[in-house]
Amino acid sequence: MARRVSVPELIGRRAELAALRAALADAQSDGGALVLVQGDAGVGKSRLVSAFVRGASGTGVTVLTGGCLQFEADIPYAPFVEALRGLPDAPSLLATGSASGDRAAEFRRVADAIAGAGGQRPVVLVLEDLHWADASTRDLVLYLHRALAHAPVLQVATLRGDEVGADHPVAKLVADLVRSPRAERLTLAPLDRSEVIALAQAILGGPPPADMVDALLARAEGNPFFTEELLAAWPTRGAVPGTVREVVITRLARLSTAAQQLARLAAVVGRSVPHDLLAAIAPLPAAELDGALRELVDHGQLVTVEPDAYRFRHALIQESLYRDLLPGERRHAHARVAGALRDHPERAVTGSAAGVAAELAHHWDAAGEPAEALAAAVLAAGAADEGLAPAEAHAHYERALRRWPEVADPGIAEDPLLERAAEAASLAGRNHRAVELTRRRLALLDERAEPERAALVYEQLSYQARSTGDWELARATSERAVELVPADSPARLRIASWPMALEMLAARFRSCIRRAEELLPQAEAAGDDMAVNRSLMSLGIGHLMLGHVDTGLEFLRRQNEFARRVGNPRFIGVGYVNMPEGLMWTDRHLEALALAREGVRRSAELGFDIYLLPIVGNVIRTLVELHRWDEALDADADPDDDPAADPFNWIFVDLPRAYVLIRRGELAAAEELLKRTGFVLDGQDDVQYGTELSTLRALLAARQGRWADARATVRDGLRLALAAEDMYLTARLVSIGVQVEADAADDARAAGLTMNIGSATAAADALLADLRGYLSTLESGGAVSLPRTHRAVALAAAERTRLGDPVPDAWAALADLAGVDRHLAGYARFREAEALLLGRGSRNRAAAALATARTIAAELGAAPLRDMIDALSDRARLTPAAAPQPSSTVDAHGLTAREAEVLELVGRGLTNAEIATELFISTKTASVHVSNILRKLGLKSRIQAAAHAQRRREGD
Repeated sequence: MARRVSVPELIGRRAELAALRAALADAQSDGGALVLVQGDAGVGKSRLVSAFVRGASGTGVTVLTGGCLQFEADIPYAPFVEALRGLPDAPSLLATGSASGDRAAEFRRVADAIAGAGGQRPVVLVLEDLHWADASTRDLVLYLHRALAHAPVLQVATLRGDEVGADHPVAKLVADLVRSPRAERLTLAPLDRSEVIALAQAILGGPPPADMVDALLARAEGNPFFTEELLAAWPTRGAVPGTVREVVITRLARLSTAAQQLARLAAVVGRSVPHDLLAAIAPLPAAELDGALRELVDHGQLVTVEPDAYRFRHALIQESLYRDLLPGERRHAHARVAGALRDHPERAVTGSAAGVAAELAHHWDAAGEPAEALAAAVLAAGAADEGLAPAEAHAHYERALRRWPEVADPGIAEDPLLERAAEAASLAGRNHRAVELTRRRLALLDERAEPERAALVYEQLSYQARSTGDWELARATSERAVELVPADSPARLRIASWPMALEMLAARFRSCIRRAEELLPQAEAAGDDMAVNRSLMSLGIGHLMLGHVDTGLEFLRRQNEFARRVGNPRFIGVGYVNMPEGLMWTDRHLEALALAREGVRRSAELGFDIYLLPIVGNVIRTLVELHRWDEALDADADPDDDPAADPFNWIFVDLPRAYVLIRRGELAAAEELLKRTGFVLDGQDDVQYGTELSTLRALLAARQGRWADARATVRDGLRLALAAEDMYLTARLVSIGVQVEADAADDARAAGLTMNIGSATAAADALLADLRGYLSTLESGGAVSLPRTHRAVALAAAERTRLGDPVPDAWAALADLAGVDRHLAGYARFREAEALLLGRGSRNRAAAALATARTIAAELGAAPLRDMIDALSDRARLTPAAAPQPSSTVDAHGLTAREAEVLELVGRGLTNAEIATELFISTKTASVHVSNILRKLGLKSRIQAAAHAQRRREGD
């Protein structure tokens, strides 16, 4: 007979339990707090939280508990459905799986329900197994942490640290949470030898033999669950089981046949099993069922859960039993569960309509029943749609599409199924998949018989294609939509508004303004929300980029107000993309940053995943322009966060980061980012981002001395830029082109090579002439250059002076004009000093200019600029100015707080990947930090850095 498991009191977790109690006290006195309890599977997270909850409940605290579920396609909001079940006025989003259509309002209702659950008493919300959280649950967790900031609510979430690496979808959520001063992360370590002895003694009732302790430590490595299971399965003879699965199966074999059968059936249901569902699927008489259940509970396989359910004592037990089933046994068991749920949906694990539908879809699919799986998946997807959970809806639609060809009478036509799947994929940020699905729709349509319907499909395909960066397909399908739509069609205005939006995106601002001015009153009169939204956006961006700042910002504000009034997540999301960008273009950086960060926060409420990365890109770009470069590189976004996301969206993040990396001399890292961007944009006439890519590629090539490549890249970029109407990007690219000519001439002279200065001068003059003609044409049509355009034009003119007689005042004037652009100011002061020295001007003025430039370079960590300054100082034998005092954000060695943190981890021997996991940043960002540390400290290797870290610790 198997040894009965007597679960001992909490061992070895006093500090962690005290931390949870302190967090509850903080939440009660100062408002909402959150604790992430992290550790390997079986390390004791749930037991710690249970001990804390028992103590808290005894003081009158209200405890709400829910767990995330492990399904192939997720159940939206599953832990909240469980936690809030039974509360009066439960939010409709959780109670029924449907919502009002306003995700933000539904999230607010959830927050109010949680905050009000305790009356005047504190509330503890426990979320188990956060590593299995669906996308909508992750959004709601993040929202609640902010929304409950002033409520006496403590959120406690458990997650498996060994399953949440840097590329796990929950890693981004954790990174966002732990940045908050109201969040704490508790990492549970394995038990040490003395604690293992105490655990064994509590279970055995006496001291364990030394050889048993040695074996426990060797096998379980201090994992409490595995240790307990080993003790329960300890053989009187033979080998000790070596894995958790072996231990679980060994213990189960000692129970009765009925108990074994029941445990395996329960494992098919999941971690939690309602009693009525288990009774319905178990082929056992009532008395035998009760006896088998008693046996499983007594021997620690199951624990009872209020009001009428069971739960595996640990998820590893359920996982081990499920993996031990043969394929035929699994299918048969899943079919029994699905049949029972079909007949009695009230017996489902979850209480929402979305949850019941998702459970049915999961079990019918696993049972190998295509017709039932298809029908349930469509219901689950629809429920997820109503619950404003596009990522989950997309997963269910994909299951339905997979099963659709296998069903003779599917109950839904292929076209509407494809349409819903494509829309969900697009909203979830999977436009490559949306394009595939919409192309399949077109193959089913007869354009001549249904021209209006075909036109709408082409318009959707064009939008999806543009969202992947495929301009050729976007233009072709947009033109086809306009050709097909009948003149009297109600869809005519919507179809007409998309080519106008494409013109805006292609920087054809004058034309898009003309179209929008004509279309807006028609769209408002007809009540066509899509056409109204696109018209307002086109007028806002168009006017702003032509320098009509007040008019442009007013239209963008109108679009924001319209989007909020209509409540369409796409409209709101695109507003959070374009308004911050407009503010940034007008040098209103702090406003732009605040609004972009608000957009990132609200993306969780509103579910516009498709726009999240562009909004994060605006955060990064604004931080770059504010010269908060460490923050920009650390901003939490990396393709590993979501490998299925559209590659096009990463250009918003990669381009501004590449700029910083080039300015800091991290050329290899910058080159990788530009290669990834080029993979998306090369061959596509994307004016805005293609021109920026050309600018950065030319700058990188010049840094690497690849002059021919730099010139060719400038020419390619100008082919796009001069045909469009983005004055700043064009002027910026021209300034780089002139700089390339001047740098190439300097490089040739330094190498003692003969240089045809006339050829370089002619090339620079041609670039400047093109720019003057381009700007003159636009200005004659009413365009006005923005201040950043003036800066770029002045830079181009100053760079031209390097090919003739030195003109220090041109650079001094540029430095004064630079304003918010600190790097430009530092670069201009360096060139001012260079021109003074070349022209035999004032050495004192040159030294002062170099000192200013050096201060800026040091503040920014701009290594190439610093090196040029130092080289000029050496050549001119100028006394170096005093090094700037470290600011409050750096230590005595010039390391930022983040770099000091990374250095400490290097000192502990962690690799870049391990550092990334520890800090929840990307491996690339960790690598950049390590490189910066080595450069700042003058070290050559990680070994030297580790030694330095040790000395720092000893010095402390």
